[in-house]
Amino acid sequence: MTTVLASDLHRMIKQVAPHISTDDTLPAIAAIQLESRDGYLYAATTDRFTMAVARQATLNEGEWMVTIPSEHLAALTAWLKTENSATFMVSDDGETLTLSGPSNSITIKTLTGHFPLDWRKYMRQHLDAEVGPVPLTGVTAKYLARWANAAEMLHVWQASPKAPLIFMDRAGEFIGMQMPTRDEHTTRDGLIDAWSKSLTRYAKVGDIRFDLDEDMVDRDGDPWMYSGRERGGEPLVHLLGIEDDVFTLSSAVEQFGLRPAA
Repeated sequence: MTTVLASDLHRMIKQVAPHISTDDTLPAIAAIQLESRDGYLYAATTDRFTMAVARQATLNEGEWMVTIPSEHLAALTAWLKTENSATFMVSDDGETLTLSGPSNSITIKTLTGHFPLDWRKYMRQHLDAEVGPVPLTGVTAKYLARWANAAEMLHVWQASPKAPLIFMDRAGEFIGMQMPTRDEHTTRDGLIDAWSKSLTRYAKVGDIRFDLDEDMVDRDGDPWMYSGRERGGEPLVHLLGIEDDVFTLSSAVEQFGLRPAA
């Protein structure tokens, strides 16, 4: 038997449920695998694009594994809301799972066979990978919402541009993966160049063109900089170190001979 708090099991299901496959031709992954092993209860699922595993320390006697079809999760979570704890009993043939609480019980028909993916081996493979530089990666944006219930804050890393993104919570209750998108024709420099004009503030005074992110000097060679503010649509600049004394760019050009340093 395995016993956990009903709230812990409900939390686990909530964490992994968004990653269940909706492909009804693959019932083995349109489900959650529950496993009791090594002092923990594990809940795992994947749709091949993302994978999620939640765990909770338990009081265990023996090991077992069942796969619960997604169609039974609504009834299971509704039952968990009425109980304080849940004790698991797997039938001898492995075809049913009975959860007993202080006041009631529920029996669920499970899928025959095992979860089609050895998630431990797959996770271990990527956790052990040496982490290298990742100049650019990509994600399928619609899958990002799946991580909303995993934890309030998640740590994320990626061993290489083609490796999955790893998501882990600080409490040690959740781990997940998301496969990156692969676009060989897009580069980080190319993406930056496409935005550089919009992200850089330019201004022109007479024939002088200023890049306000770059250094400026006056006729005495003293350095000036853009304040990040404007007056009447004109940039305000100041002598380096004297932020309170600002001038419009045109007046600084006229009075102090301001020009680009480069």
